[in-house]
Amino acid sequence: MNNTIKQLKRNNTKTQHQFYQTFSPHLFRVAYRYVNNEQDAASIVNTGFYNIFKNIHTFTYSNNEMFLGWMKKIVVNEALTLLRKKNEFTSISEIDYNDPQTELQTDNNLTAEDYYKMIQNLPSEQQTVFNLYAIDGYSHKEIANKLGVEESSSRVYLLRARRALQQLLSEKMICHEQ
Repeated sequence: MNNTIKQLKRNNTKTQHQFYQTFSPHLFRVAYRYVNNEQDAASIVNTGFYNIFKNIHTFTYSNNEMFLGWMKKIVVNEALTLLRKKNEFTSISEIDYNDPQTELQTDNNLTAEDYYKMIQNLPSEQQTVFNLYAIDGYSHKEIANKLGVEESSSRVYLLRARRALQQLLSEKMICHEQ
């Protein structure tokens, strides 16, 4: 991978093409997870690769995981930029603190694809916050900064996403029992 990065830093177009062919499917899935729209995801990936190639000279290679994380972060940021432009997020300050925090109960009979589809069916703002928090590991403070909302709004979106997913899981478990 280090040799590939050296070639990318030299703007080698053949290497750029091969690199795009290799990594675009993975980065497309990352983008799609946020926007739930193939056309927007493709646009995000293309802009992401533009930024990757433009900024590759600033990256210091140490290992593959770090490099893949760097690329993923660029694509996630592009997806969030698009979502902010669409004004998907509003600050929310109401939360029912008397309601216990919803922990997801899992069903071992469901596949990863089942869970993926359930997440994709969440409202956009809940889906985005759930992805950032539960899948990509961002804190509520980081999410709030990225989305331009209050930290409490991030918590509310996550709580609503968990409740919706728990409801979907309950429905799926009932279907499996019948």
